[in-house]
Amino acid sequence: MGECRQMGKRNAYLTGFLTRLARNQAGNTIAIVAAALIPLAGMIGGGLDISRGYLARTRLQQACDAGVLAGRKVMGSSGVMSDAVTAEVRKYVNFNFPSGYLGITNTLTVNPSLGTNDQLQLTLTTPVPTVIMRLFRQDTMNVTATCSSRNDYSNIDIVLVLDTTGSMACKPERDGDSCSDWINERRNSKAGKTMTVNNKTVTYVCEENSNETCSGGTNVSRMQGLRDALRNLQSQMATIESQFNMTEQGKRKRVRWAIIPFSQMVNAGLSQGDGSTSLYSRYPGWFNTTGSYRYVSGNYYYNRNNVDHDATWLSKTWDGCVEEQSTSNSITSTSSTIPATAYDMKFDTVPSSTATKWTVADPSQTGDSQYACPKAMRELQPMTATDFNNYFAFNTGFAANGGTYLDLGMLWAARLLSRTGNWSANNPLLFNTYPVNRYVIMMTDGTMDTGNSGYGAYAQEYIWKRVTSDGTATSSNRNHTARLLLACTAIKNMDAKIYTISFGLGSDLSQDLIDCSSGAENEYAFEAGSSDGLNTVFRNIGENIGSLRLSQ
Repeated sequence: MGECRQMGKRNAYLTGFLTRLARNQAGNTIAIVAAALIPLAGMIGGGLDISRGYLARTRLQQACDAGVLAGRKVMGSSGVMSDAVTAEVRKYVNFNFPSGYLGITNTLTVNPSLGTNDQLQLTLTTPVPTVIMRLFRQDTMNVTATCSSRNDYSNIDIVLVLDTTGSMACKPERDGDSCSDWINERRNSKAGKTMTVNNKTVTYVCEENSNETCSGGTNVSRMQGLRDALRNLQSQMATIESQFNMTEQGKRKRVRWAIIPFSQMVNAGLSQGDGSTSLYSRYPGWFNTTGSYRYVSGNYYYNRNNVDHDATWLSKTWDGCVEEQSTSNSITSTSSTIPATAYDMKFDTVPSSTATKWTVADPSQTGDSQYACPKAMRELQPMTATDFNNYFAFNTGFAANGGTYLDLGMLWAARLLSRTGNWSANNPLLFNTYPVNRYVIMMTDGTMDTGNSGYGAYAQEYIWKRVTSDGTATSSNRNHTARLLLACTAIKNMDAKIYTISFGLGSDLSQDLIDCSSGAENEYAFEAGSSDGLNTVFRNIGENIGSLRLSQ
C-alpha cells in the first residue's frame, strides 16, 4: 500500500508539472520571432530592393533625357534620323547610366526612333538585380524609362523694335544728363549733322568714340553696342537656318525678320517688303499725299492747310516718315476700351479714307519744330547675314536722332503681326506644315520722352492735342505709355512673345517695360548697363528662341 501511495504522488507531480509547463508562456518569443523571420525578411528585402529599383529608374530616366536631347541637337532641324544621331544618343545614355551601376551588367538596348513633328523618341529597359528578394527566387526586377525630345525651332519670325533716338549716340555708361550735355556740346547746328542715303537727306546725332568726340578712336556708342549684339543674334539664327536648309525645299522651315527703328516717327512709307519695293509703291492708296500742317516760328504758329505733294516731291524729297491715322485723345491709363475714332489703335484698320490713312510727313511745313525720321522699316522676310548687317550700318542710314515714342514701334509691330489685318497674307499659322513661332524684341535706352513741341507722328502735341486734352508733356508721356501697354497686350493676344530690354546707365528697367513683356524680369524683361551686357541679353534671348525641349 505504501508503494501505491508513493507512485500516486509521483504521477500527480508529473501531471502538475506538465500542466504548469503548458500554461507557462515564458520563452515563447523566441519561437514566434523564429517563425516570423521569413515574412519579415520578405518585407524588409522587398523595401530594400524597391528602393534600389527607384534609384535605377531615376538614373535611367536621366540617361534617357540626356540621350534624346543630345541626339536632337545633332539632328538639328533636318528631321533626319542618321547614324550620327543614334551614336550620340548611345554615347550620352551609356555615360549617364554606366555598366555596373547597382550591379547591373546587362548592356542597354538604345534604339532611338523618330516620331511625329520630328520628335526623337527613346525607351530604355533594364533588369535590376535584387539583393534580398533572390532568396524568394526573384532574382531581378525590370525598370523602364521613356522620353522624347522635340526641336522648338519650328518657323521663326522675329520683329526687332529698336530705339534709335538721339541718346543712342552716347556710350552706355553715360546717364541721361551726361548724355544730353555731350550731345548738345557736339551738335554743329540745331538740326544736327546730315548725310545723304539713297538720294535722301538723313539728319543724325554723331556717335560717341573712345576719345569722346564724333570722329577718331573706337566707336563706343549705344548704337554700336546694338549693332554688335544684333550681329551675334543673327549668327545664332543663321546656325538654325543652316539646319533648316538641310531639308528638301518643300519641307523646309524658315527664319524671317522684321525691323522697326523708331524715335518720334516710324518710316513706313519707304518700308521694304518682299521684292525690295516700298510700301508706298505697293499701296499708294494707304497714304494721304495732301495734308494740313502748322508752321511754328517762335511763339506763333501758322496753318498750312491742304498742302499737296506731287510725284516729284514724293520720289525726291519725302523721307518716308508718316503722321499717324486719326485718333482719340481720350485714351489714358484708365482706359479699358479703344474709342471708335482711334483708328491708329485699331491695328486691322484698312486705310481707305482721310481719317484712316497715314499722312506724309513734311518738316518743311512745321518750321522750328524738332524733327527726326529713322531708317525705313523692313517687313517680315528672310535676310542673309550680309543684308542683315548692312541694314544696321551707320552709312546706310541706321543712325541716332529724335525723341522717344515707345508706343510707335510696338504699334507697327502689332500691325505687321496681325493675322487679320493689312499684313494677314504674310502671317500664316503654318508654313510647310510647321507652326510659326513669333517673337518681338523691343530695345530702348530710355523712358517715354515725347515732349510736346516736336514734330512727331501726331504732329506738335501742344498745338494739335491729338493724344492729350491739354497738350502738356506730362499728359503726353502718360497717354503714350497707356497706348504702349495696349499695343503690347494686343501683340501677346496674337500669340507672339515679347522680350523687352532697357539699355544704358540712365535707363532703368521700368515696370512698364516689364508689363509690356511676356513674363517676369530676367525672363522676358532685361536690363543691360553696358554693351557687353546687351550682347549677353541678346544671346540669352537667342538661346530661348532656338531651344530644345523635353517632350515628356
